[in-house]
Amino acid sequence: MEMDETIIIKKDAVKLVRKRLKELLGPLGFQPRPDEKNCLVRIREELIDEVSLRTDGTHLSPCFHIYYRKAPFTSVYVDLVNGSLWRVMKEREQIDAKLWWETEIPPKGSYYYRTEHFENVWKDVALALESYILPYMDAMSVKKLLSFMVEHNRREEDFFRVRQIVYFSDKYFACMDQAAVYGVGMWIEGRYSEGLPYIIFAQNKYREHIRPHELEKEQFNEGRVLGVLDTLIDIYERKPQELGNTVRQLTDKIALNWADYMM
Repeated sequence: MEMDETIIIKKDAVKLVRKRLKELLGPLGFQPRPDEKNCLVRIREELIDEVSLRTDGTHLSPCFHIYYRKAPFTSVYVDLVNGSLWRVMKEREQIDAKLWWETEIPPKGSYYYRTEHFENVWKDVALALESYILPYMDAMSVKKLLSFMVEHNRREEDFFRVRQIVYFSDKYFACMDQAAVYGVGMWIEGRYSEGLPYIIFAQNKYREHIRPHELEKEQFNEGRVLGVLDTLIDIYERKPQELGNTVRQLTDKIALNWADYMM
């Protein structure tokens, strides 16, 4: 059967994008994440850079995240849906694509992409990585990442964002991850009074969230994060003189086992 070179079946497109990302990012220190075949990570001293693919259903879209390695409970991420990166690139580079692939859905058979569309999007994704995403990752600092958890003052050039900044009036669980990252980050810096309200807020939210699964909570990231916060608060209350060493030892251990805590 002769192949139609004007289209690319979705499963082949996923493999091709995965291969190209490895070729592009491998020399820069990105390696496949063992438990996620569509995810590449670059493990740095303080931060974790992640480039992954969403491939479920009709989706084929790149995702970009940065985690704090000593508290990888949530990330800053790029919003590609009418997000700042797309707007900046559209103005500066005159791109036509949306930085993700739009599938064609036939009456029967596999989803597919027009080859011209596929290549045009790849060109823009590669440009976004090389000229915008990677330089931004390289310039990211722990101080800036933590500020994103609590501050509104983002610029258009700040391509990364958090899903929700911390607000203590939250009645549900919208910002507990961000509170945990910020609170632990403050304690790592020795800023205990500043971080304490965030740790207590996150601790209470995680405990409420995980309560229906109390017996098996260690199977969930939320349960593992709650264990970290409980340990920190326990030492703070019982042996405050040991708090600095406990924070350092515990977060160093998390940094070694970062994948266990990533949301």
